Amino acid sequence: MLALVLADLLPDSSLYYGLLIGVGFLLGVYAHAARMPRLVAFSIMLVFLATLLTMVAARSTGGGGGGVPLP
Repeated sequence: MLALVLADLLPDSSLYYGLLIGVGFLLGVYAHAARMPRLVAFSIMLVFLATLLTMVAARSTGGGGGGVPLP
């Protein structure tokens, strides 16, 4: 139920999710090179969040996704 409510707020374009993942990876590379462990942790969480939001948006818009169907 929460996934459906959240999916109504998410954009339909995959551009935003790709951009969010890209920013997370670039930020992670920078943070690793600058030896900033908290920023590395934040960038990992950013990539993880973008991945979860992509799955929720794809599932709710009928984009497939396989796996077990939502109840």
